[in-house]
Amino acid sequence: MLVIPERFNRNHPAIRALGSQADTGLFLIEYICTRLGRASLAGLDVLDFGCGCRFADAIVNRGVPLNSYTGVDVQTDMIDFLAENVEDPRLRFFSIDAQNPMYNPGGVPMSSEMILPFGDQKFDLICMYSVITHQQPDDAATIFNIARRACKNDGRMFFSAAVEDADFGYREEFPQAPTGLSVYSMDRLAQILIAAGWQILSFERRAPSGMPNQDSFVCSMS
Repeated sequence: MLVIPERFNRNHPAIRALGSQADTGLFLIEYICTRLGRASLAGLDVLDFGCGCRFADAIVNRGVPLNSYTGVDVQTDMIDFLAENVEDPRLRFFSIDAQNPMYNPGGVPMSSEMILPFGDQKFDLICMYSVITHQQPDDAATIFNIARRACKNDGRMFFSAAVEDADFGYREEFPQAPTGLSVYSMDRLAQILIAAGWQILSFERRAPSGMPNQDSFVCSMS
């Protein structure tokens, strides 16, 4: 049994009201599987970029099948806790000192060539929940390039984003707090993905069953 301190629960209050991190994490994992056309993550190597602790909670406490799970996040104290307390050998965790105006303003600016803490490992699935929702365009492009380096040739990338239909490009929902919510037009986000070598396979507005999730994409390498 993995018990994660409440201080590491970064979920929105509306999500917390739906259940424990393990339960909402399991819901989202099952949703990803549905989008991928799979019954489960069994046999897959998964990279969770900007991982938080919700998926680790679900994998350990709800018996999620997979081959391996690698979680990466800028929150060093949370990563240290997970690395020290998760005993499941399938899971490992790394901190990354990537600059972000809201979550890690003192970090190192990201680049597509930055050294990755998990080395040259390639993954079947790269997922990013509430990551691109907090990235300005240049950083979003860098993250998509990093993800492409880490993806197997036949792998998939799943990520959530805040997308609107109007042709405005990109804006910050809260200009006084950059990256508090970064909003993209579909055309602008598609341009960034294509430039990074990704092809959009599917797009879906918010997750079903009342889960207050952002819009989400499944992509393959082009």
